[in-house]
Amino acid sequence: MQLHIGADVSLPLDKVLFIINESGMTPQTKLFLDKARKERRFTTCAGKPKSYIVLRERGRDRVVASHIASSTLEKRWKSEIGREYLNEVAVLTISDAEQE
Repeated sequence: MQLHIGADVSLPLDKVLFIINESGMTPQTKLFLDKARKERRFTTCAGKPKSYIVLRERGRDRVVASHIASSTLEKRWKSEIGREYLNEVAVLTISDAEQE
């Protein structure tokens, strides 16, 4: 399952830890993002960032900026999770029917 974050970029949902909203960040969150930039674990986006997606890859955190609002990304995440659930249920239903 993939989460589309804009500009033809999609991220694997199973790697997403959390999404940070650009507005209202605490000083600690800003330090976290600055540290990711300095350590080259930060990927910029096209346009002004509205949110940041934190991923866990190969045992390290990586941050990807997105010009899409965190609320929209949340809706996309829920939609993708719902689609995966429906696909799983459909497969289970067909499999169960074949066994009878």
